[in-house]
Amino acid sequence: MEMLNEFMTSVGYPLLATLLTAAATYIGAKLKAKYEGLANDKTKKAVITTCVKAAEQLYCNLGGAEKLERAKSAAVEMLNEKGLQITDLELNMLIESVVAGLNFDFGTEG
Repeated sequence: MEMLNEFMTSVGYPLLATLLTAAATYIGAKLKAKYEGLANDKTKKAVITTCVKAAEQLYCNLGGAEKLERAKSAAVEMLNEKGLQITDLELNMLIESVVAGLNFDFGTEG
């Protein structure tokens, strides 16, 4: 019994502490990555919403394609300043989502 206590004191408890620390670090890193992903998605949506609304207001005399290009350009520039990358597909989908929401709000759905 004394040998078991000696083993636990010299090897067991430090090993257990190391394993628990490693597990906590791993879980913390995963949670941080998940949070950052959600925060980045929220930031992207907010930036694109701002850019689409601004394009609608500032460039009301331009056609839809030109407004789209201006909104895309502004959104990419703002996101790059924040250190966020966005794919063309993601950019297009988010812009379409915002435009659909604006059209629905103004009663011009479809």
